[in-house]
Amino acid sequence: MVVEMLKNQNFAVCQFTGATDAKQRHQAIREFQASGEARAGVAKVFVVTVKTGAVGITLTAATRVYLLEPALDPAAEVQAAGRIHRLGQTKEVLVKRLFVKGTLDEAIAKVHEA
Repeated sequence: MVVEMLKNQNFAVCQFTGATDAKQRHQAIREFQASGEARAGVAKVFVVTVKTGAVGITLTAATRVYLLEPALDPAAEVQAAGRIHRLGQTKEVLVKRLFVKGTLDEAIAKVHEA
C-alpha cells in the first residue's frame, strides 16, 4: 500500500522484499544510490521492511528514514537506520518512527521507550 501511494504521488520508488532475488536487490540499491534523480525534480524513495533491509545494504544517498513497522527488538531498528548512517554519508539524516495509536505498534513503541 505504501509503494502504491508513493507512486501515485509521483515519487521514484525503489524497493525489494524478502522474496526478491539477489540480482534484483542489487539493481534496486544501485538505482537508488545513483546520483541524479530518476526524473528531474522527483524525490527517490526506497521501501524495504526492517527485517529485509537491516543488513547487507548501504543507502548513503538517503537523508530520511521512516520506520513504519516497529521491531520487537529495538536493535533491529537501530541496525536498519544504520544503513544510512554509514561511511560516506555526507548529509544530515533524519530518522522518524511512526506507529498507530491504540494498536500493538504503540505498545511495542512504549516497550522500546522503557
